Amino acid sequence: MRVGLDYRPALHNREGIGRYARELVRGFIELGLDGDLGLFGYTAAAMRFSREELGLAGTRAELLRMRLPSRLLPWLLARLGKGVDDLVGGASVYHHTQPNILPVRRATEVATIFDCIYMLPDSGYLDPAVAERMTAAAKEQVRRAKRILVPSQYVGAEVVLALGAHPARVAVTELGCDHIARALPPEGFGRAKEPYVLTVARVDPRKNHLRMLQAFELLVKEGLPHRWIVAGPRGHDWQEFARALERSPARSRVQWIVDAPEEDLPQLYAQADCFLFASLNEGFGLPPLEAMACGTPVVSSCVTSLPEVCGDAAFLVEPTEHERIFEAARRVLMESEIAAELRTRGIAQSRKFTWRECAKHTLLAYRNALEPDPEEPKLRHVF
Repeated sequence: MRVGLDYRPALHNREGIGRYARELVRGFIELGLDGDLGLFGYTAAAMRFSREELGLAGTRAELLRMRLPSRLLPWLLARLGKGVDDLVGGASVYHHTQPNILPVRRATEVATIFDCIYMLPDSGYLDPAVAERMTAAAKEQVRRAKRILVPSQYVGAEVVLALGAHPARVAVTELGCDHIARALPPEGFGRAKEPYVLTVARVDPRKNHLRMLQAFELLVKEGLPHRWIVAGPRGHDWQEFARALERSPARSRVQWIVDAPEEDLPQLYAQADCFLFASLNEGFGLPPLEAMACGTPVVSSCVTSLPEVCGDAAFLVEPTEHERIFEAARRVLMESEIAAELRTRGIAQSRKFTWRECAKHTLLAYRNALEPDPEEPKLRHVF
């Protein structure tokens, strides 16, 4: 079985979708599939990672690379009478890892849908035009793909209810977090010079930085000595948080690292006294697991996918009430027994999520996609 895979996010994206593409391929290579991998990398964006950093050096995986704008690819394929599967040397299965899907001529198609956040009307999470474009892409993925891969049961239910996918075509392939554990030195990092609370997330309304800032202000008012480090790029409507931070009485204690180097994250996680992730909506929620893998106690949200992913290893709170976020963080920072228990549970929880397992379940989905399906019954929504 030869697999073609959209590897474009892996080459330049430093957030979840790029991490997914990079680490899934590492998992495939670990399973010995590298000789059957065609990685499609036609993009005008420069590579942020070398072949060594991508884990491709010394393997048989083929990286098909050309500096060509993605918007030109459908036109080019149409002119050539080809599909993207032809460009990777032919494939039994072609895996769309992002919403920017391309024409496929012969291969059986598989697609990953990470969440359905773009379908929430009037949420303010995305620019309306972007949300409309992503909704159209997701519907096209469901129409074309024999298997829809989702990172959590929560997203699986959303894909069925919101996008109309038949449940039999949906497969849960949980993400891994062992990449962060591999980067931890055996001797550890020691303690930070100054204590801090950490949040790793793109700054946009969905990630709930405004309420986390309010909670942090209460921590400062309570007399705790911690700083708050926010590591994440600017997202949709980031200016609202920037304005609130400028007005905040705790602004001198907040450090916003807009472009945190990936190699700095393990130390940032490991030296934090608490990891704060009160997101309003997640399809999976990788940063809390990364923090757990580093032995850091986690305060997270009790909504969407986060209870499924964090289990009993995080202090889960109602994210729309900043007082609840404050109380949870204060208890973690001031009650050593709670922090120690969360560290122990967090390490155990993080070990359940590996990229090798993600790759194994993805391969199973590929094989199932190649099997002839019985005719699917039509789904009807009954209200």
